[in-house]
Amino acid sequence: MSDFLSSAFWLQFGGKVVRIAAIILTVSLTVRFARVVIERFFLAQAGFKSLNMNEKRARTLSGLAQSIARYSLYFIASVMVLQEFSIDTTSLIAGAGIVGLALGVGAQSLIRDFMTGFFIILEDQYAIGDYIVTGDIAGTVEEMGFRVTKLRDGNGVLHIIPNGQISRVSNHTRGTMQAVVNVPVSYEADLAQVMALLNQACDEVAKELAEVIEGPKVVGVVDLRTYDLVIRLVAKTVPLEQTKVEAALRQRIKELFAAAQVPPPATSAIRDLTEQGGKR
Repeated sequence: MSDFLSSAFWLQFGGKVVRIAAIILTVSLTVRFARVVIERFFLAQAGFKSLNMNEKRARTLSGLAQSIARYSLYFIASVMVLQEFSIDTTSLIAGAGIVGLALGVGAQSLIRDFMTGFFIILEDQYAIGDYIVTGDIAGTVEEMGFRVTKLRDGNGVLHIIPNGQISRVSNHTRGTMQAVVNVPVSYEADLAQVMALLNQACDEVAKELAEVIEGPKVVGVVDLRTYDLVIRLVAKTVPLEQTKVEAALRQRIKELFAAAQVPPPATSAIRDLTEQGGKR
């Protein structure tokens, strides 16, 4: 009890508290400094084709590098704090290695997650901001690491997927996308007039929308059905904007057809009723 009341004890205790506080403060500042340096470094590399580095990949690698730096600094700080309490960290680290080896046999799924995540990042299969489909889940990549990938779907739900469960990925953000519009046309309509109106719609939409990269253009008649024929229009668009281009094409075609009084295609039900009425 006398040891706790002695000035030497409190001086020693106070010294340890100050050193521990200094370690925590130093690590906290170092983590912030490392985050800024890593972000600036990777963003500075974005745009260099020789490095295969775009902004999305730069943000992805920046996040991973920040995580590695942060956990490494936390580990070093933990060891330094333990040393302040005269704990043998060498034997502790060795013991942790043995325990980790033992747990590794039963943690094959965890190892598979890390290995799959490593190759996803190495091969640049997708990056933060990409819209992907994996299994029955589709969404925008919000965060990715060596163990899990986080997707935000169209309803705002966040899906956390272990990388080991990702066996197939469809990336909707890489390269151009294709807009496709199938236009049903009545057999009674003037086909030459219809083609001219469709080409006019393509030209107007191409001028109005910056999302169009190539086209739109009329492919031609792609199907002859019982009550109508189908003409297809296609266009190349920037990623994830094909729906906007398709909607613009449909709206313009509807307006042009209405102005030119192009007869609408008859549905099977209407045609059946018409034929039945004519037989009576």
